[in-house]
This record gives sequence, C-alpha cells and structure tokens, in this order.
Amino acid sequence: MAAVGFVSPIFALFVLRDLSYPAYGTLSAVYSLVIVGGEIPTGYLGDRVGRRDTLVASKVAMAVSLLGFVVVDSFASYVVVYVVWGLGMALTSGTGGAWLYEILREGLGEDQFTTVRGKGNAIARWSAAVTTILGAVLYGIDPTYPFLAAGLLMLAGAAVIATLPRTAAFDGASDPATGDENGDQPTADEGGGQQGPSAREALTLLRERLLRPPLRSFVLFVALLFGVVGAGNGYIQPAAVAVAGDLSLDALPVVGSFAADVANAADGAGGEILGGHLELSAATGLGPLYASFAAVAAGISYYAGAIESRLGLRRTLVLVAVVVAGTFLVPIAVPLAAVATFYVSQSVQHLLRPMVQQHVNDRTGDAGRATVLSAVSMVFGVARTPFVVLAGFVAGARGPVFAFPALAVLLVATLVPLVVVGSPLPRSDASETPADGTPQ
Repeated sequence: MAAVGFVSPIFALFVLRDLSYPAYGTLSAVYSLVIVGGEIPTGYLGDRVGRRDTLVASKVAMAVSLLGFVVVDSFASYVVVYVVWGLGMALTSGTGGAWLYEILREGLGEDQFTTVRGKGNAIARWSAAVTTILGAVLYGIDPTYPFLAAGLLMLAGAAVIATLPRTAAFDGASDPATGDENGDQPTADEGGGQQGPSAREALTLLRERLLRPPLRSFVLFVALLFGVVGAGNGYIQPAAVAVAGDLSLDALPVVGSFAADVANAADGAGGEILGGHLELSAATGLGPLYASFAAVAAGISYYAGAIESRLGLRRTLVLVAVVVAGTFLVPIAVPLAAVATFYVSQSVQHLLRPMVQQHVNDRTGDAGRATVLSAVSMVFGVARTPFVVLAGFVAGARGPVFAFPALAVLLVATLVPLVVVGSPLPRSDASETPADGTPQ
C-alpha cells in the first residue's frame, strides 16, 4: 500500500525512540495475537455483510491507527494503536483475496488470480517506492509527519474502495449457491442477498478445509516461512543503522547522491523545509533503501504468475525456504552481507502470497471464502508470534543484526520436522484437491 510506504522505512526507529527492543518485540507479539483473535470473526463478517464494505472498514481502522501514532506517548498508547492496526489488517486479509477471486471469476477467470494479484501488488510497491522516500524526508522534519501523511492517504483509499463494485454474490445478480440469474434478489446491504454461512457452518467449513489434508500442513509450512520473514522485517531498520555504523548519509552506498541533493535543497531553503529543520542522518537514508526494497519486490511480484507457471508452487516454496534460511544465517559471519538478507526478507511475501491465496482459493467454495482465507491468515499470525518474541530478546541481548541468524535457526528447527512428518508441499496440479473438496 502506498500509504504505508510513508512509515515503512522509519517505523521501527520511531517506536524504538520510546521503547526497548524487548518492548518492541512484545508489541509485535500483541499485533500477532490481535490478528489471531480477529481473523476468523472479521472473515466471517466479510462473508455476512459483503466484501467491499468490510474492506472500507479495514482502511478506516488502519487510518485511525496511523493517525494515533501522532499522539502516542507511552507503552500503553502504543498497545492501543497496534491493536487497532491489527484489527484493520484482519478485516482486509481474507476479504481482499475473496473479493478479487470472485470478481475475476465473473470476468477474466479465477485462474488469473496469481497473475493479477501479483501485478496489482507490483503497482502498489512501485507507488510505495515513492512514498518511502517522502516518508524518510518527512521523518527528518518531524517524526510524526510520515504517520500523518499515511493516515490521510489511507482515508482517501477508503473513499476509493467505496466506489468499487460488489461481487455478484452480494449485489443480487446471481444465486450464491448455483450462480443462476436472480435479478429480483435484494442486496446484502438491504437485508437480503447472500448472508454467508452461519457461525456453525463456518466452523464446520474451517474444520473440513484447514484441519485436514492437503491444506493443513501446507498452511503451516507457509506460516512458518512468513513468520520468519515477518519478524525479520521488523528489525531491518535498526540493523541497517547498526551495519552503517551510524555514518553520515554521504558515506552510505546508493543513498549518498540522494543525501547530497536533499542537503543542497535544504541549504537553498535556508535550512528550513516546511517550517522545520531537516535532519540528515542514517535514518533519513532508509527512505531510498526502502524505495529499492519496494522496486525489487514490485518486479518479483509482477512476475509471480510466470514464476509459478515455470517452477510450480512446490519447487518455488522449497527454493524460497532454502534461500531464506541461508541468507538469514550469513550476517552472523559477515554483518555487511545483511543487506542481501534485507532484500530477501522484504521480497518473500510479495512473491508467495499471490500463489498461496490462489492455492487456497481454488480449494474453497464461495460460501465462507473470506472466513477460510482469514483463518489462514490467523495461522500465519500464530506462527509469527514466537518468532517476533525471539527476535526481540536476541536483538536486545546481542544487537539487531543477530536477530536474523536466530530466526534462521528456529526456521530450520521447525520446517525440517514438518517436512519429514507432514507432507506440506503440493505434489502437482493434477493431484491436488479441487474447490469442492473431492480428492482426485
């Protein structure tokens, strides 16, 4: 999301001004637990009241959280804004994928989900490449400005989403069970139309889809992988500053020329931009660094569909897991090599998430689709929690760079037994289970 780009390069540094590494890790764990507790209820809400309206509520909640960072002044206040942000993310995680899958089925075809989701995410990452630079510059003026800009842009995004079409299941265009035309059916917002599964039906659906093969071990494998990179992403900013040795921007690779341009602009403006002094530091240099992360992730996401077609989901997952474990271990011997680790950590979810959502969507019917996808995200949140706690304590004891090797060790210790005991990797397209749940 372009709005989040404003805060992504400076978020950890902002929080760590007030809190310790263990407290920061605790906040990340709180966020994960909110996701865990909120995913299924919010997915169920998306199935009951409609995908689009749930997405609007998600953006509003995230905007409130971002604006809340402008006034936080204690650990308790950080907890509040983290909780609101977690609820906003829970509202969108399953519902967004369900909305897109059903819209595509009504047009291009659901088999295009990975390609369309990947290319859409690429556009978002390119936009974020711009806002990350702006966010770092705003942070140099006033640390709260990036959050103010992000919150306002997020509210604008909510207004745009409100203009998008509802899926046929929620606009009365077709019977949700059979797909037959039914132009007289009222909309969900009018109290008619598809109302989604009941709570009991939703629980039965989750039991049948997620607690049985083939999705059970597959989702757990991906959850462990996402948990590691998610925890690692939270320590890129302090690790980057530590690796740079708190050098001036002029000495930082890639960033130097940008820093010089900004410095010249500041001098030309009498050292004042927007009424505040622009502090040039390694933190400001994270803007261009994160812009490069966004550019690389955009390219990878754009070709997610082509990569899946060429390698297949199984080989892609194995390759990514090996690369993550290897690159996360490298900084323990060569701290400067952590830069490569940062790029891998930032790119993994942008490559795999469209493939994973396609895989789960293909094995889920319309009724309860958002609930199932939200439950998958809930598992991701559960798996992430121990990783962020571990990273917080290791960073506090040994420094942020050492958080990455610790995460790699825990990843290997959990993935290897799962692969040996479980069978989490999809065998082939021909042998997987279709959406109706009938094994082939």
